[in-house]
Amino acid sequence: MNDSEIVVGLDDSPAAKAALRWAAEQARVTGARLRAVSVADWPLGVHADGRPIRRGSEADEYDDVGRAYRDMLSGLFSETDPPSDWALEFEVGRAGNILARAAENASLLVVGTGEHVGLGKILIGSTSHYCLSHARCPVVAVPAPV
Repeated sequence: MNDSEIVVGLDDSPAAKAALRWAAEQARVTGARLRAVSVADWPLGVHADGRPIRRGSEADEYDDVGRAYRDMLSGLFSETDPPSDWALEFEVGRAGNILARAAENASLLVVGTGEHVGLGKILIGSTSHYCLSHARCPVVAVPAPV
């Protein structure tokens, strides 16, 4: 276990932004390194086993969308005024799997938690629930601001 690393899941949702702010404050208070991990299963999509799907000639168009999204998340990360040992990583696949794996040796995993209920939760799944159930380290689930 790396007692000096906090992993936080990051996307453009209000809950993930709140999780980033919470994790950044916690990292500052504890002196831990922060590693923000953004996981996209779009615009590429993923197979059932999590391998990315490339869509042939559409890949260039999707790369432009992905680049703009990464730039936006990089801006959010920069707003935390990160020290040089903090990192932002981009992955493609299933968010829960990747975040739990990224936090295998971390002291803490921080995720935003949305309000998917009923059929939406069944269809979309819950990354925070997956992380709470599968991560090997403590998990903090941060809700979106009200």
